[in-house]
Amino acid sequence: MPKKKEPRPQTTSVAQAVRGYIEARPTVRDALGMGIVNLSALTRQIRTETGLGSEEAVLVACRRYKAPHGAVAYQAAIRRVLDKSKLEVRTKVATLTARNSWKLSSKLEKALAALQGLSTPIHVLQGGESVTIITDEALLKGMEETLGEDVIKVRTGLVELNIRSPESVEDVAGIVAFLASSLSARGINFNEVISCYKDNIFIVDEADLFAAFQVLNGLIKS
Repeated sequence: MPKKKEPRPQTTSVAQAVRGYIEARPTVRDALGMGIVNLSALTRQIRTETGLGSEEAVLVACRRYKAPHGAVAYQAAIRRVLDKSKLEVRTKVATLTARNSWKLSSKLEKALAALQGLSTPIHVLQGGESVTIITDEALLKGMEETLGEDVIKVRTGLVELNIRSPESVEDVAGIVAFLASSLSARGINFNEVISCYKDNIFIVDEADLFAAFQVLNGLIKS
């Protein structure tokens, strides 16, 4: 009777699972690319969270992982852009979310026409079911009156932080993700994110202003 073959270790599936784990965690991915990770500690953490195969197989997968961007060059490109960027802060910001309907367009046109000549920036974000307007708290009442029953939600007590960069920002991948992950790592939630040409704007609660400013200003000056 022929001897039964032993099943081969599923090294490919372990490698794929480890890659998926790492790429779902940008900070781990970038640190690996820079060669500053304790691989044994990372292996233990991955096995604790996922229950993946043997410690040796996971460790080998971590050693063989190559960051898709080449993390050092990736970070350096972002660093060059942020070194030439500046941070602008606007307080007393509010957001108004309205139901996206055929009637809303004419109401919105009327509301925006009333603001012509003002230096206050207005951001209008249109989604499939709703439109969000980011404006000053002082202008909120007039907008609410104009949009009427289409208004779904209003939020006040917000702050706008704008990272204004040179034109080269368009040629560098991952800047918004880098800024967002840096804020998230400090437990800062952002209500809205806007990326428009040279501006990357985060809307946060006033309570998070100091912490968010420290993070973003530190990224520019580091």
